[in-house]
Amino acid sequence: MPLKYNQIGAMIKTAQRSLSIALITVALAGCKNTTDTEPATCSPPATLVAQAPCESGYTGVLLIASDYKRTTGPNQLVYSIYPQKDTLSDDYTKSAYANFSDDRIIISETVLKDAPKFAVQVTINCSGKLVESQFFAFVKRPTASPGCYVWALQKKG
Repeated sequence: MPLKYNQIGAMIKTAQRSLSIALITVALAGCKNTTDTEPATCSPPATLVAQAPCESGYTGVLLIASDYKRTTGPNQLVYSIYPQKDTLSDDYTKSAYANFSDDRIIISETVLKDAPKFAVQVTINCSGKLVESQFFAFVKRPTASPGCYVWALQKKG
């Protein structure tokens, strides 16, 4: 018994639907959620330490960045410095200083202008995309040694 045109058309539509479903299933099976299964290949510093002259032996503030991942691009970080007029300020609108370096940089006391607090944001180049760290805020604290102080990381509350 020969097939009618309507029956042939229906069979073709069914075959197309089955093929489409099969292709979608294969495509979805090949997809991975990289944020859940693979570690980040590039991320800005998660830790920043500020050492005063009595700690580091350098004039100015020695910043040491760590806990970051680089891609195969440029190996420099950009440090943006935001001196604050008092320890309660959180004005991060305009940096007073920005410079490239590796995981260590010395910031001159003239940049800080005797500020009791400063904030730092570190930017890393992730294969052409600039990714910024959180802001790290440091407050000047006296020590038992005359003329010495430390830069204490200010915890967000």
